[in-house]
Amino acid sequence: MLSIDLQLLLTTVIIFLCLIFVLNRILYKPILAFIDNRNSSITSDEQTLQKQSDDTKSYKEEAENILAQARVKIGEIKNKAVEEANLIAQKKIAQTKATLEEDYKSFLVDLEQENQKLKSDLLLKMPEFKATLNSKLSNL
Repeated sequence: MLSIDLQLLLTTVIIFLCLIFVLNRILYKPILAFIDNRNSSITSDEQTLQKQSDDTKSYKEEAENILAQARVKIGEIKNKAVEEANLIAQKKIAQTKATLEEDYKSFLVDLEQENQKLKSDLLLKMPEFKATLNSKLSNL
């Protein structure tokens, strides 16, 4: 028959409980502590990643806003510069046109004076021309 040895049963239970105690202290608690630390580290890393992702999105939106404002300002500055350049060019054209008109008027005055001078010179030499013409005609 089967008989239960109480001393052997008691010794086995004590050894089993001691083994559980030792394994719990040496193996299970450090492993559980490591797993808990790892889980908390992963959770904190996920939270940090989420925060950084949100920060990145806000920085990206801010950068896009700044770029849009810069584009608007660039357009305004460009338009203003073009308008100023056109005004300066129109002023230079007007000045050059005025200068050319003055030069043209003085040229016309000089030309008229030269014309009058040539006419007066020709009128003064007219008697000589008549005499020369008459002498040539008489020679024919």
